[in-house]
Amino acid sequence: MIAITNTKKFSITSLVITSIVGLFIFRLVWGSGVIQKTGDIEIEKGKSAAEIWRNLVDEGISDRTIPWKFYGRKDNAAAKIQAGIYHVEKGEKISEVVKRFASGDVQTKEFSVTFPEGFTVAQIAARFADRTGKPSSEFLNEATVGKYAEKFSFLRGLQSGRSLEGYLFPDTYRITPDDSPEDVIMRMLGNFDKKIPENLREEIIRQGKTLDEIINMASILEKEVQTEKDMVMVAGVLWKRISEGEGLYVDATLEYIVEKNGELTVQDLALDSPYNTRKYRGLPPTPINNPGLTAILAAIRPEASEYYYYLTAKDGTTIFAKTNDEHNRNKVKYLQ
Repeated sequence: MIAITNTKKFSITSLVITSIVGLFIFRLVWGSGVIQKTGDIEIEKGKSAAEIWRNLVDEGISDRTIPWKFYGRKDNAAAKIQAGIYHVEKGEKISEVVKRFASGDVQTKEFSVTFPEGFTVAQIAARFADRTGKPSSEFLNEATVGKYAEKFSFLRGLQSGRSLEGYLFPDTYRITPDDSPEDVIMRMLGNFDKKIPENLREEIIRQGKTLDEIINMASILEKEVQTEKDMVMVAGVLWKRISEGEGLYVDATLEYIVEKNGELTVQDLALDSPYNTRKYRGLPPTPINNPGLTAILAAIRPEASEYYYYLTAKDGTTIFAKTNDEHNRNKVKYLQ
């Protein structure tokens, strides 16, 4: 029998403690090195490896970025990451996931594209082109009423050659690189059809308005004001001005036709166009963007008030006035 001295016992104990502490520190710095929860990871085109690693930690997929950085350097894997959606399982080794990122072993080629409220057809076409690599002109050429009026009743009665401006419902859509403009447009129009159901369309008819008038007004609200509360108030002001035969005097319609975002010149303001609501009464010929549901509902259900004028202050708040004199004073106070 070999006797273990106190010194040897102390050395073994110290070694064990050192190993445990070392392992604790290693785990604290390195992390577990495995996936923390099952789910799908979407890697967008153009994202850097550093952004991807940080997002994975923020989303709880991983507990540290260090193993991602380590394995990303091996074989230059971080520079080879391919966009797409990857499925990961809890407990899966990060080293294996990084290899899949680099090889493009995706679950599906689908990716998400968000078209925000207030985007014009031209902006939608540009984003579609950016995400799919297809020319934006293909989307613009496809986005006309005549090509879809037989499929969607809400388009019937509109001019065949007119743009689908106003009816491409803003939302986040799943798209593949192989999707054509028609594929995406069909989804957006189908979404509009669901979001504006028959009961809302009947409510519009009872008011003596058309759906196109509502979408037209909603597109103005989407561009002119920021909050739901202000939208219903401004809708009340604008519908009142129309009913009394007064001009709308909104900059948004003119900005649409001259393709500017503010800073209208004297020449712009004098432009002879039906989109110039300083010169022409009523709504412009078409919507000026694709409004969201909040703006559409505000156009359907405006709030009546004593106000007749409004302006948007530099901080984005809407300032209302009952008289032209009060409105002029507000201009001096809030715009200069």
